[in-house]
Amino acid sequence: MPDDNDSVYRDLVGFLKSDRSDLRTKAAEAVLTVTDMDGIAALVRCGAVPPLCRIASDPTGTAGRDAIASLVRLTSVGPSGSQSVEDALDSGAVSRLTEIALESPPPSSSSPSSSSSTTDAETERWRERVNSSLAVLANVTRAERGSVEFCGRSLPDEAVSAGGGGGEHEGG
Repeated sequence: MPDDNDSVYRDLVGFLKSDRSDLRTKAAEAVLTVTDMDGIAALVRCGAVPPLCRIASDPTGTAGRDAIASLVRLTSVGPSGSQSVEDALDSGAVSRLTEIALESPPPSSSSPSSSSSTTDAETERWRERVNSSLAVLANVTRAERGSVEFCGRSLPDEAVSAGGGGGEHEGG
């Protein structure tokens, strides 16, 4: 049953869905400040996961990074964790986050100028996005559906020993 306080979270989710990037950025930042279990459950109940999955694809600024960090928290804690995993899977999180995890690092600067510190900051942001994406992928693969979506429906014969004999190949 929705709580009267849910209106704040519904408004926040509305800002996550906004066409304006400045509103989405501030809303993603605000979601990160919600740390109590009731607030996290309210965010999930009000539908925060799908727009966060969309915002996660934004490689510029802080919105994408904040959205991924929020997804880490939402998919990992409390009784709402399972629902947020399902919401993330319904929103295509596995393919989005896999793409982010496989992104190439920004080119490194070979000159000792001030742009080197910018490149260091860009590299750190890239690492943060990749690591957080992997954390969300780990969370969603706790559910069988997430594992199947990530790994596929079948494994190569070499990966699963039919006889359970310690993984040795037949005939060897």
